[in-house]
Amino acid sequence: MIDAPSVLQSELDRPLYLQLVDWLREDIASKQSGDRIDSEPKLAERFGVSRFTVTRAIEILVDEGLIRRRQGLGSFVAPPPLRRAPSYLCSFTDAIAAQGRAATHRLLAFGPAAWRAGLPYGQGEALVRMDRLRFVDRVPTAIHRSVVAAASAKRIGLTRKLAAAPGFSLYRMFRDAGLVVTRGDETLRARSATAEEAELLQLGDDSVVMEVTRNTYDSSGTLLDVVDAVYDARRYTYQAEIRSDLAETASPEKKMEVGYASRNDRRDFGPRLGPWSDDGDGGGKAGGAHHRARRTRRPVV
Repeated sequence: MIDAPSVLQSELDRPLYLQLVDWLREDIASKQSGDRIDSEPKLAERFGVSRFTVTRAIEILVDEGLIRRRQGLGSFVAPPPLRRAPSYLCSFTDAIAAQGRAATHRLLAFGPAAWRAGLPYGQGEALVRMDRLRFVDRVPTAIHRSVVAAASAKRIGLTRKLAAAPGFSLYRMFRDAGLVVTRGDETLRARSATAEEAELLQLGDDSVVMEVTRNTYDSSGTLLDVVDAVYDARRYTYQAEIRSDLAETASPEKKMEVGYASRNDRRDFGPRLGPWSDDGDGGGKAGGAHHRARRTRRPVV
């Protein structure tokens, strides 16, 4: 292990808190996900710096997704990265399995759902609600709150028992029943987590989440499901291509067609989970800002 006191040098132009960040990154790289990080008072004593210096360094690493704080427990090494190329529609379970990781879930709620304003179902239509806490390698990653028409749930054989079963996939059940998800609409919004969401996702002091509301449809345009997904905002990024080379005289439909063609020849646009990467892929808190984006080809899985 590197001799800690010799790492920080006050005579360097680089501030002490950034020197400490560099050292902690190396130390984290040698640890396993979930390992405890030394407390801030202990780090301050070990390096002979102020608590303020240590706190600034830790906050940077929290923003980078390398450290997770748990209220009353301390700071821990964050889970490893999960990357997805979301240029196609598939289930969360299948997408995670394709990355060589284990996707599991816990059923939080299942039963009749009341219609509410904003739901794209008829006001008198019978609905089924299904809430799940999604895990990747046993780490809580997202909360998915799905609403399905009761008629669709009956057609695919959806029951509480099946929804709670290991390996359950709603999209797979749609597919097995001949209902193939072909497109979706998404709305993204950064907001503060509720107390329940912060607890389920183990957000600690970082209580900003990215809410993704998605409607998915089959090839006939039939609405299959509506889901409100909630992610830790530090772990959710969304990349889109912006073009200025479309002819001004082109119709809106033609512009959209060209835009889709441009996006579809690339596989790095759209949503992905992170940053938990080894390559320093950046990202920080969403803060209090709200951001909305709408897409129709690449919903998060």
